[in-house]
This record gives sequence, C-alpha cells and structure tokens, in this order.
Amino acid sequence: MTGGAGRRRAGSVGTLVAVAVLVGSPAGAADGEPPPLPATAGSCVGPSPVTVRETPWALRLLDPQSSWPLTRGAGVVVAVVDSGVSAAAPALAGAVRAGADVTGGRADSDCAGRGTALAGIVAARPTAGGGPAGIAPDAEILPVRITDANRRTSPARLATGIRLATTAGADVILVATGVTTATPDLADAVRAAVDRDILVVAAVTDRGGDDGGDPPVGYPAGFPGVLAVNAVGVDGTAGPVAADAGTDLAAPGAGLGIAPRGSGHYRIGGAAVAAAYVAGVAALVRAYHPGLSQAEVRARLERTAIPVGGSTRGVGGGTLDAYAAVAALAPRQGDPPVPVAAGPVVVPTAPGPSRAARVAGLTVLGAFVVTLLAAATLTRRGSRRPG
Repeated sequence: MTGGAGRRRAGSVGTLVAVAVLVGSPAGAADGEPPPLPATAGSCVGPSPVTVRETPWALRLLDPQSSWPLTRGAGVVVAVVDSGVSAAAPALAGAVRAGADVTGGRADSDCAGRGTALAGIVAARPTAGGGPAGIAPDAEILPVRITDANRRTSPARLATGIRLATTAGADVILVATGVTTATPDLADAVRAAVDRDILVVAAVTDRGGDDGGDPPVGYPAGFPGVLAVNAVGVDGTAGPVAADAGTDLAAPGAGLGIAPRGSGHYRIGGAAVAAAYVAGVAALVRAYHPGLSQAEVRARLERTAIPVGGSTRGVGGGTLDAYAAVAALAPRQGDPPVPVAAGPVVVPTAPGPSRAARVAGLTVLGAFVVTLLAAATLTRRGSRRPG
C-alpha cells in the first residue's frame, strides 16, 4: 500500500453553495458563542463556559434524527485515534471504553480535549439541557491515544494506534490526525485493519506546508484502502487539500465539540471534524446493515453522496448524505444513483444485539431461506413427473 497516493482518485470537492443556501447560517448558541477549543500545549482543557442548546448548522444539514427511527448505531464500536477521550464528559457517560495509549495504559482521559470533542460528534448522548446529540448516539467509543505531551504524533505512534484499535475490536476507525510520511509500518497497520473488515475513515491533511504553500499529501488518508474525508464550509467552500491527494467524500467542517468535563461546548473545525461526521454515519450504516463489509459500507457512503462540481455520485468528493447512506436501496458498482426507500421501516424499541450477532443471525436466516427454496424446487419437479 505504500505509494498509494498515486493510485487514488484526484479531484476536489467543488462548491456546495446551493446546499449552504438551503441550510442557512450556523445556529447561534443559547448562552452565547462557544469559545474555540484551546490548543495550548502543556495545560489541560477545562470545562467550557458556554453550553449550546440550539442545533448547529452541520447537524441541520446532516439531519441524523431522520435516521434514528431506523438505527442509532447500537452495537457498533468507533475507535477515535487521537488524544484520548474523556469518560468524565456527561454527554459520553457509559459510552467510552477504557481504550489504550500507545505508550501503555488507558486512554479514557483527555488533556487536549480534541479526541473528546470528536467523539462527541460521533456519539454524544442526549442530556437534559446539554446540547445536541451526536450522529450515532448509541454507538460505543474506543479511545486510542497517539499524541505525546506536546500534542504531536509520528508515523510509528499512528501505526501502533491503528493496530491497537484493530485488535480491540473496532468496527470503524476514525483517524483525525495524519502524517506526511507513508511508512511501510503505517501501510501495514492500515492493511491489517481493512483485512479485519474495519472501515478506516481519515481526515485529509488540510494544513499548509512549512513554506506556506498547499498542504502535503497526508497519511493514512493517502492510502487506497482508506476513506479520505475533506471539509466543506457553510458557504460551500472546500477545505484546502493537496492537488494529488484525492478526496473520497466531503462533510461539514464546522463542529460543536463537547468539553472533557462539564456540559459546555467548544468550537472546532477542519477536515478532522468532517471525518468525525462521516465516522458517525458509518456507524449508523454498520448498525442498520450488519451484513455489509467495510468495502460495501464505504461504497454506500460514496455512492449516496450529493454530487458536486459536475462529478458523478460518490466520485471526486461528493458530500455526505446521512439519511441516504442508511436508507437508500443497496447501491452496486456501476449502477446509477439509487432512490431512497420510501415509507417507514420497523422501528427498534430497544437497543439490539451487537453487529456481530446480527451478522450471525442473518447468516442463519439465509441458510433457512435457501433450504425452503430447495424444498420448493424439489416439490415442483416431483409434481411435473408423469404418473
């Protein structure tokens, strides 16, 4: 998989002005504008003084509530490979596993606050007066810390983090921080995750190089087995990305992040936020379609995306369509865009079994149906024999 950037599709996200106009400007906070997530190394992020109670622009655009009668992501584990995730955040109570730090120990604490904010976008639970829920509020979060005390990472730490998420049983791996070196070890770690049927969602590198020019190609987003996600703003402008990096999908790049402690929120943005939204929708798809492989889940996300910039559906960085990804009739390679299923589907009244258990159930059901069909065939053949 090394050198995979050259095998990726090139292309930009294009413009989404029409979508932005339909959605409108971001909703304001009930108690004022939340501050940006602090990025000062050496000090831990504390509670935010502002709790946002209105639905922000990104959630109005994605409208995950439309999918919740079908699925809320129960039974799906999303690994957040970043700075850890605080289990003390009220909106993630009961949702955060112990996780793992690449240097040893747990990862269910978060000094930097970034991993917690991203995990909240994926799976924040509804809380009384605590702001909007995440995309998949019944999914579980597996935190994997790859950053050091200076909030930096390396190809080796990132590769180790992806391996830890793989062995811990993640269904989706969210990689919000990439590196600019495609090492064989990192490529092997990604390959192992994909071979284990894990969907790897990674943010493209959206920060310029040291010379102030365009961002370099980032990894693991640059590998062909990874779903590379770019950000799009409320004005329809795509985030910067290397010309030869390629983008598989775009999603809102403005986020409302929960704080590591307390019910307040911080503002966060960029491709990492967009990737978190995609990871949340991937959790919904994996929960509602447990028999799909990671490649088929990725195909649904891409082929049900809103086409932009003259691209065909799912090619060149279409924009995430959460409801269509969950409820559309199953897309297949080479098929034209598929319609969204009309009418209600049976609504689960309680959290269901894990994705693995549902896959096993579908397998048994399939075998039973095949047996019935075989019996019916034999019966028809017998009835046509001369007496």
